[in-house]
Amino acid sequence: MAPTSRSSVDTASAPRLVSGVELVASLARGAPRRMEIAGFRRAAVLVPVLEGTAGLELLLTVRAGHLRTHAGQIAFPGGRLEEGEDDVTAALRETREEVGLDVRPEQVIGRLSDHPSPAGYVATPLVALLPWPERIAADPSEVAETFTVPVADLLASVPTHRLGELRSYRRRIYTYRWGGREIWGFTGNVVHDLLLVLGGATDVGLGDPFQP
Repeated sequence: MAPTSRSSVDTASAPRLVSGVELVASLARGAPRRMEIAGFRRAAVLVPVLEGTAGLELLLTVRAGHLRTHAGQIAFPGGRLEEGEDDVTAALRETREEVGLDVRPEQVIGRLSDHPSPAGYVATPLVALLPWPERIAADPSEVAETFTVPVADLLASVPTHRLGELRSYRRRIYTYRWGGREIWGFTGNVVHDLLLVLGGATDVGLGDPFQP
């Protein structure tokens, strides 16, 4: 079993507990952005929201240090769509391969806005609500470790942000500092979108930051 750790996050206010029921309802009210960029391939990631006695938590991975891209960075399980796959099929396959969680399609409760990656993918984040604890069996060829972070702590935190360029698109990049770790880039933006859905983050961009 890969190590799964917990730590603390720098917060600006008292944590607000969120239930699985509230998460499902919030996602149902959302209007996620679909995105296409010429020359970019499709990918999907799973946002595993763990529902246990301590409240909702996110499961995140640290990518193995020998990988060609994004080595050592914090990520959600996911990857490119193989031939014949849809977003859900790809995200669940990648999750099973990376961390050993066998997530059922009916456990996927919604999606977040598409996000581009500098690796040349546009990825769709799919949110799954999962019972916790579960056995984690990470593949060491892809994942160095796994860890969880309480959603309540992220809702109480204030991320930093900057504007970056990706091809002809500009995007606002969010960073959440958590227990000495930095959740940033694609993953930080997906976390930010999830918190926006839950009403716990402020979109500081002027207009759509993904307009060319």
